[in-house]
Amino acid sequence: MESNKPGDDPGSLAAAAASFPLLVYDHGEQPDNSQTVLSVADGSLHTYQLPEMRNFRCLETPQGLVLIIDGASLQCSLWNPLTCEKMPLPAMDEALPEYCRCLVADTGSSRPEWNPDSLVLVYDLSRPELLMCRIRGGATAKWVRQTYDMGLYEVPGKPTTERAIHYMAAVQGVFYYRESTPNTIGALFSFADDPEPGLELVTFNAKLPELDRKDGVTLRATKTYLLEHSKDLFLFCLFYKVVDSTLELEEFGAYMMDLTKKEWIEVDDIGDAAFLLGPGGFAASCLATEHGLKKGCVYHACDDLGDSNDYEIFDLKEGTREVTGPNQDIPVLSRKPFWLVPVHPDVNMNS
Repeated sequence: MESNKPGDDPGSLAAAAASFPLLVYDHGEQPDNSQTVLSVADGSLHTYQLPEMRNFRCLETPQGLVLIIDGASLQCSLWNPLTCEKMPLPAMDEALPEYCRCLVADTGSSRPEWNPDSLVLVYDLSRPELLMCRIRGGATAKWVRQTYDMGLYEVPGKPTTERAIHYMAAVQGVFYYRESTPNTIGALFSFADDPEPGLELVTFNAKLPELDRKDGVTLRATKTYLLEHSKDLFLFCLFYKVVDSTLELEEFGAYMMDLTKKEWIEVDDIGDAAFLLGPGGFAASCLATEHGLKKGCVYHACDDLGDSNDYEIFDLKEGTREVTGPNQDIPVLSRKPFWLVPVHPDVNMNS
């Protein structure tokens, strides 16, 4: 495994373009403010000092771009880590919540009747609020807030809270999400006939996949990830069982949404593709062979392995699971590892 020292690189990820996707271990405000970057394709490990990750809040997206927000001015930009290109966006009027995720929906692949402008969408994981901005809105562009209603979350003995979206994917200009009820899918359609961007919500029923065990017990998916692949909506499920009061993985599976039948169809062949999953419901896809990954595999870098910096590789065709990771110690992290993925071919940053 290759490794370099802080300062060996000018601070740009462009030199690592051939090694994308990258698993990033951010060390935060340490003396050299560096990031350790692992290429899961070739196992190389490098250390960078990225200026975009100093004094900026960074939200990575499944589309490959990163939303960066200046901590002082709240000025925003979309950053392409592959090319170092930045596209300015308007400043926000207040700091983002601690827990949120970001998506980019470009309408180059959307249906004509849905034809909105391209949007950056930030969704709060703790309250029902969306924040959106047109990518090519020009001088009139601004961040617009929109609330929604998914009902209340009630736990005996604890304050009642409003439910919020936790899993979302952008597919052909539409934002799909899991509703609070297990078998409901929501879709947010953006519209362009209003001076400001807005989202219209619709829902439909689609039974969440279940696992029927030989002993007659039916398991519901314990963890799910929504993602876009090849202009279709996919769901990846992890099924766990309880053994001696601890969770053990029983099975995993990938499913494609049939929007005509409104049902999930299990698939064990996703072609020359790989899925990349991370904390907070992050889920992306990319071409496997082009980027040196295993075809038809799911790379799962989440907290299921405790404090380990390892990640899992699920082979959908073979039904196997492999645990791997960096072969040297990683310094203390300021946040959980996250993915930087190749920029989606449908994303256009031209103004």
